[in-house]
Amino acid sequence: MYTNEQEIEDFLCEYKRSKIIIETTTRATLNRAVEFEHKFNKPFYQFTTEEALEMYESVHAISVVSLQNNNLVLKHAARWFAYKKGKEVANTYEEMTKDMLNEVVDIDKQKSLILSREDIEDIIEQLLNWTDKCIVWLLFYGVGGNLLKELTFMQWNQVSHSDLKVYFKSGKIIDITESSYDMLKQGFTEDELISFGETNRIAKVRSLGLYKARCNSLSDNDNQDSKEDQERRYRWVQRRLILISKDLGIRVTSGSLQSSGLLYHLQQGVKETGLEFKEFTKTKYAESLARRYDILSEEFYSQILLDKFSACFE
Repeated sequence: MYTNEQEIEDFLCEYKRSKIIIETTTRATLNRAVEFEHKFNKPFYQFTTEEALEMYESVHAISVVSLQNNNLVLKHAARWFAYKKGKEVANTYEEMTKDMLNEVVDIDKQKSLILSREDIEDIIEQLLNWTDKCIVWLLFYGVGGNLLKELTFMQWNQVSHSDLKVYFKSGKIIDITESSYDMLKQGFTEDELISFGETNRIAKVRSLGLYKARCNSLSDNDNQDSKEDQERRYRWVQRRLILISKDLGIRVTSGSLQSSGLLYHLQQGVKETGLEFKEFTKTKYAESLARRYDILSEEFYSQILLDKFSACFE
């Protein structure tokens, strides 16, 4: 092995001193580089441009921003490892341009409306607003309802740290982890949102749960029984998703996030039960998943799942 686990640990300690990062993603980037060391028979900090691009292509990234983040990690890592080992080598990652990385973005996957859990985690990592991270995560895990009412009117007192669950009046219960609990906590208290464009702007907002209102807004739009307030909050989520799509260069919609989340959980269910997909759709487990993602027909939920996802299990 050219690069060992202890060296990765040492680099992570050094890198985290100056960067705000998600450790698991950085570790995954380094571990992928180590896998390709065996293929190319050299340490990753000696990879040529062609070898580095082949490695990046294997990621099947849907966004060039994701590859730029990976490259940033490896640029610093290559510099650090080469220095520690007393090697003077050209740093391929220093010379990597956005146009070069664009060439290995998975265009077919980018155009698809179905995203994997790994894609979702990648999107969440790239977002700078905690509110936006929460919106993407909650939609993927089945928080929606008519006009996304569950999402837009969600309050912090619905989140339980003691049993790591989110409770809804409809009876829906969403399991969370410690890390997603921390993310939700940040999102519900966030009072500034960064908007991207030719110039980045930071806007002060009033936090009304996950929903954020402008500081000069005359109304909180907080009447859950008002169709007008429901629609205003719904449009706010859609605007957030449009900004996310524009910033990352990929299409992200509430429908695609929910369909992606439902497919992921169906795949997990098929894997856990060992059943064929058609048989799995007839189980109580599948019915509970359908209800979670707002497919409420007790009579036709199985057929709806088959019509929508059969091709994904062929």
